[in-house]
Amino acid sequence: MTDLALGLGGRRAPSVAAALRRGPPLSALAVVAGLAMVLASAFMPWAVRADSGRTANAFEANLPWLVGGTDLAQQSPGSFANGWILIAVVVIAAAIGYPLLAGRRMVALPLGTIGAISSLYIYFTAYRFDNQFSKIENLAVDMGSGWWLALVGSLLVVAGGVLARLGAHSYGGSAVVGGAVTIEALSGSRDRRDRESAVRTVMLVAALASILVSALIILALVRDAFTFMLNIDWASTWTTGWFPRRGFYDVKTLIVSTGLVVGVSTLIATPVGLGAAVYLSEYAKPVTRRWLKPTLEILAGIPSVVFGFFALQWISPNIIRNIDIWFGQDARLGNLAAAGVGVGFLSVPLMASISEDAMKAVPNSLREASAGLGSRKVTTTLRIVLPAAVSGLVAAFIVTTSRAVGETMVVFIAGGGGDTAVYTHNVFDGSLTMTAAMASLASGTDSVVGEGLTFESLYFVGLMLFLLTLGMNLIADRVVRRFQNKY
Repeated sequence: MTDLALGLGGRRAPSVAAALRRGPPLSALAVVAGLAMVLASAFMPWAVRADSGRTANAFEANLPWLVGGTDLAQQSPGSFANGWILIAVVVIAAAIGYPLLAGRRMVALPLGTIGAISSLYIYFTAYRFDNQFSKIENLAVDMGSGWWLALVGSLLVVAGGVLARLGAHSYGGSAVVGGAVTIEALSGSRDRRDRESAVRTVMLVAALASILVSALIILALVRDAFTFMLNIDWASTWTTGWFPRRGFYDVKTLIVSTGLVVGVSTLIATPVGLGAAVYLSEYAKPVTRRWLKPTLEILAGIPSVVFGFFALQWISPNIIRNIDIWFGQDARLGNLAAAGVGVGFLSVPLMASISEDAMKAVPNSLREASAGLGSRKVTTTLRIVLPAAVSGLVAAFIVTTSRAVGETMVVFIAGGGGDTAVYTHNVFDGSLTMTAAMASLASGTDSVVGEGLTFESLYFVGLMLFLLTLGMNLIADRVVRRFQNKY
């Protein structure tokens, strides 16, 4: 195929060796010169004391640099020599800027960014030199030749990036008359392919970064949770209440309280959220939907701490206490029922939004076929739309429930537990959920005192909470895969 006689041909982007034989671009020369100056500056004097003439280069650890150097105000020594930072900058910039030698300008932006950050870093070291030495030690210190060389070198790297972006030749794969068509010619500009590859790499790094953060969170939880599990007397985890500072870690108190709050919130969020989703998806006119949906989404933007105060100061005295009177009891102001109602209202927008998206994904052809057979609107909704969207509705329910399990501020404020709780299965009593127990125990880190494993109990509860929400999300994923309909 590459030998088709179309009278067209391609021009290949030169390799680095070919470009060097022809002469590297001016931008590449500027970058190479700048990196050489930055590298050389690390071994030259960065600071010169005016009284004694003593000099120090970038490998002097006890100098007031922005990162790693000594802090004379706190009398703390330097942690490492900052010359290694300069070397790292040179290595990274050289690795990124290597394609520039062949005239490929896709590295212009990252290279210019590295140079700009380096120049700012080098410039502001002078500010710390002036403040640390002159104002604290009353010493006159001049910036040495190494500082000036590094500053000029980093600015040359910036200039190289700018020149590469503005003036480098774009060696393309565009077809020209007089040759055979090649794969290289048909695949487009090598510069463009490099940019696409760079973007793909950046996206991959972003994805891996999220995985890394998740792994570090799990590692932090598991490490201290295992310390708790290996040293705890397990009899203390099944008592009559949660009193961690006295050595009683009754986990069933937290689990049952969490279940009660989640149950109440589910009774609120599921029918209200699903009803709102059905109305918006199936019944609302476009004009009504345009103002009703943003109004519903405003509810999701209200901070949870506001819901907590609302549940404590209005829901509990005006709703929960009146309901409890029917049972011949007098509920306290802070109770699990009020917290559950608050969490339920907080979860309504999430349930409604996901459910509506699931119903909107159902093809209109199914609705039209049902209407063509004479079905009423309510029959079409209940018999056609909801079964077709069942996977999305289950996912909405599980996500909403997970949101309720992980809610902290509402249950912390309205749950009425304080920092300890006696076991109860009465929803009108005050108690602690898992998240509220962690928040109350960790409020003011210095307050986590008491028995030897009080601090580690935070991680144990956090690990239980993580495993609970992970399990719920795995179940949701399995259900979605099992009942998902593809149209």
